[in-house]
Amino acid sequence: MEPRQESLPRRRGRVGVDTGLFFLLFYLYVWRVIDPRLIHHTLGVLTPYHSFSFSTGWPFFLEHLARPGGLAGYAVRLLSQLYGVGWAGALVVTVAALSMFLGTDALTRPAGRPRGMVVRYVPAVLLLVLHGGYVFPLNTMLSVLGSLACFLLYRRLAPPGTMKRLVLVPVACVGLYYVLGAGSLLFPVLVAADELLVRRRAVVGLAAGLCGLGVAWIAGETLYALGVDEDYGGFLLFGSGVWCRFGWAVALSAFFPVVLAGAAAWHGLRARGASRAADRPSPEAGSPGVAAGFRVRCRPGLWRGVQMAVVFLGAGAAAWYSLHTTARTALQIDYHSLHEQWTEVLRAADRMPYGTRTVRSNRNVVLALYHTGRLGDELFRYPQNPGVDLFATPAADWDAGSYFQESRLLFELGHVNLAEKWAYEALETSGPLPELLEHLATINVVKDRPETARILLSALAKTPLHRGAARQMLRRLDEDPRLADDPRISRVRRCMLTRDAFISPDTPVEDIFLTLLERNPRNRMAFEVLMAFYLCNNRLDQAVANLRRLEALKYPEIPRHYQEAIVIHSRDAGRQLTFAGYRLDPGVVQRGRQFARMMATSTSPEQLGARALAAGFGDTYFFYCVFTVSGL
Repeated sequence: MEPRQESLPRRRGRVGVDTGLFFLLFYLYVWRVIDPRLIHHTLGVLTPYHSFSFSTGWPFFLEHLARPGGLAGYAVRLLSQLYGVGWAGALVVTVAALSMFLGTDALTRPAGRPRGMVVRYVPAVLLLVLHGGYVFPLNTMLSVLGSLACFLLYRRLAPPGTMKRLVLVPVACVGLYYVLGAGSLLFPVLVAADELLVRRRAVVGLAAGLCGLGVAWIAGETLYALGVDEDYGGFLLFGSGVWCRFGWAVALSAFFPVVLAGAAAWHGLRARGASRAADRPSPEAGSPGVAAGFRVRCRPGLWRGVQMAVVFLGAGAAAWYSLHTTARTALQIDYHSLHEQWTEVLRAADRMPYGTRTVRSNRNVVLALYHTGRLGDELFRYPQNPGVDLFATPAADWDAGSYFQESRLLFELGHVNLAEKWAYEALETSGPLPELLEHLATINVVKDRPETARILLSALAKTPLHRGAARQMLRRLDEDPRLADDPRISRVRRCMLTRDAFISPDTPVEDIFLTLLERNPRNRMAFEVLMAFYLCNNRLDQAVANLRRLEALKYPEIPRHYQEAIVIHSRDAGRQLTFAGYRLDPGVVQRGRQFARMMATSTSPEQLGARALAAGFGDTYFFYCVFTVSGL
């Protein structure tokens, strides 16, 4: 005989105005503050892009049918594309949070609390914490949602007989493991908790627990030869992240079994309390205790307001605490640089905390200053260090996107062959990042290899977000295989080296620029980056000697930092340097004399530094030349 089941409330949860406001603010926060575009940008930078690349067409889809979790992996790849569109990515996160919210309501019904509980908002807060660290928790999100949805279907549609459930549970575990892979392990845990604690069917509960362990082992190890980590924990491992929050992903997955167990315990305590109350004599009507209890129970609106105040304050505190603002700013700098939004790069760089910049962000700032025409005037407004090499990333700063970034810089300078080499290195190590495919296609157009460019663009046309741009470029190649009317391609062709120039780790950096300037004396970018290199390394003699190129490059006036270098060099040489067609700004000369007086009257470097900063010299080459720090 089957155990008698407790009758459970069937009331449905309600989404009120307060809940609607919560999820509206949730959506706006994820979209405008966290910005899913930056999370998507971590793919190919902080992690290889291989496991997130997506291609339209049946062959790509059928590949995912051949392994457990392939369908979930396909969904992760597809939905990750939406993160690249900020509002769409925020919508994905909000829908997931709302679904978990409703799922929590379904789990708390055994406790007689279908709505109005603060705990129903916890999954949304956990998702805020995960995304605020700029991780990519889509695997965990989909695993939790898939397992939760299947469990709710099981609870509603499963046959009442014990034997039928003993057959259904392993079949459901096998099918769900094929769809979700290791992410399906949450399903047998929920079933076991429900059968043991709510339905009081120990046999079915134990069978569900054994299925959770056995199916992953048998299917993963025997049928598909997967590793133990992938068998049981693959769904918790992020593909990308700035701030690792593995514990929060575990908390999100464990939340629902804990809620289910808590609801069952609460229901049992309520039933026991009601039974004891029925055995006691009822108190006299009108007694103070009854009246007070009645007054408290008659104020549901006030209690609801207190609950929502706790929810909004708690969610706001979690959002503020968990947002990795430094990572956000660094990703903004890199994202805007990749999309050639140079003004936005500098705006983000102005918000970057001092001492947190890396070689990657420094390259982006140099590129942005050059493209906005401010490299010679504002280089030392941002932190610079001597010996910074724009072409070699130190091991401590190396990431999956370093080859690609170096390739972009070399391409713009005109070192196209080396740019192509680094681009293919990036393709091998990072994967077919759409922007990388477009970059490689452009390199091949510059080198008059339109057929190779078409192959790359055809692959790019299979990615949803870049299909339009790829098809447009293919049409342009059909009309003009050289794209002679493209100003960027024409500029790179004019600067492109016509002979190979080998670069080894021992090659002096200035040799790269001097070779490019020998090829095209009007290569303004090579000149300005060379000057930045000389100034950062305090090589005043070479910097001043190269100012003879100003006239050929048609500068209307000498940039500020170059003038400051002339003032310092003239003082050291004991004579005023002049350049035909140019004159120094009297204000710069006066500032140089002021700084020299400070040096002469200061008793220590510390005193000089404090006085110079107070006088506004922190963004000048005068200050950097003495202290080799800037951006103060």
